[in-house]
Amino acid sequence: MTVGLAALMVPEPVAVRVLMAPVTAVGLQVRGVEETYLAAVPVAAYVDHTTRTGRFLPGVGRRTG
Repeated sequence: MTVGLAALMVPEPVAVRVLMAPVTAVGLQVRGVEETYLAAVPVAAYVDHTTRTGRFLPGVGRRTG
């Protein structure tokens, strides 16, 4: 029983990839589709907002230009 639990605690490369796939997909969706659309809409408030805030966490992933 102890060996089985220890095996679950060791991250396997396949398991890490499976867990990272949705994170990557959401990031690509946000950057590629949603932000592109919102930047094309003539709303200066969105561009101003992205220079002050982050994508998913405050201060992380701010737009520089």
